[in-house]
Amino acid sequence: MKKTAAEVDDTRDASLRVSKRVRDSLKAAAAVMGRPLYDVTNEAISNYLASAKVGDPLAAARKSMGIKARK
Repeated sequence: MKKTAAEVDDTRDASLRVSKRVRDSLKAAAAVMGRPLYDVTNEAISNYLASAKVGDPLAAARKSMGIKARK
């Protein structure tokens, strides 16, 4: 089923609202902690990826090429 232009725009608008809210939250956290915004942002991204339990996307490629992962 194809989405109408209005549905696509609604989805995009919602995504932008969430992104702006996240960005504003990160700016506020950085200001309160007196830390650089990029530092707080990198930490937040790292925490998210750790909680998402994202596997190693290159593991299959390394395995097929006989390359061992770094530790």
